[in-house]
Amino acid sequence: MVEVNEQTGYGDVALCLECGEPLSGRFCSQCGAKNLAPLRPFHHWLQDLGRQVAVLDVRLLRTLPRLFFSPGRLTVEYAAGRRQPYTSPIRLYVAASAVVLAAMSLLGIADLETMLANTGEEGLAALEEALEGVADLRDPVFQARFNRSLDAVFPILNLLSPLAIMVLLKLLYWRRYLQEHLAFGCHYGTFLVVVTLMPLLMSGVARQIATIVVTIVSLLYLVVAMRRMYGGGWAGLIVRFVALAVGLLAFLTVEGMLAWMIALIAAVL
Repeated sequence: MVEVNEQTGYGDVALCLECGEPLSGRFCSQCGAKNLAPLRPFHHWLQDLGRQVAVLDVRLLRTLPRLFFSPGRLTVEYAAGRRQPYTSPIRLYVAASAVVLAAMSLLGIADLETMLANTGEEGLAALEEALEGVADLRDPVFQARFNRSLDAVFPILNLLSPLAIMVLLKLLYWRRYLQEHLAFGCHYGTFLVVVTLMPLLMSGVARQIATIVVTIVSLLYLVVAMRRMYGGGWAGLIVRFVALAVGLLAFLTVEGMLAWMIALIAAVL
């Protein structure tokens, strides 16, 4: 039985419970595990949970201003090894995507009925003609099945965006590490996920204006972030920026079409 120090909550053990190596402090020198007893009083567990939440909040408060107002700086900090003060890139992207997708679902932004209402007459007519005899886009039952399928498929496909950015950056900056490119992809992907939600909250002319503004801001953010992270001359930077922007646009287009196709097939079947 492992005894627990009531003041600290740490276990008084001679060997690490994870790897079996001798302990000489609160952390194992071999695997880094804490010298914590497997079972402890409830109030110690609550204290640990409170500390973890507080650390997460502090990190997030440091991370978000740098993410939105200092393009590329978070990735530079990550590449330099200064990671402890900030939320990890992957966790940041996954959390932002989950929050935005949940908001879209709650507000009905991603519902088929809403998407059809924002589709032009020509596009809507072409889509109805293509699905004639297969599915009725106006059928509430079909719309409900489509919405459920899209809600299941799109979050999975959305996780591929940072990987796509990573691959494109590796082709453009092949001497740099994949880890750097992945961090850049997660940071820029988080920015995109959040700012692209804003036009979707609007309608009509306001949505069109907001879409143009968000597109310009996103492109300017990208070129500044690339300049800060990868450096180099402006000529080479602009060439790489154009290649990355075109490649990312192509990927996002294919990603959206694939999500629609899978959702439509699942709804029909």
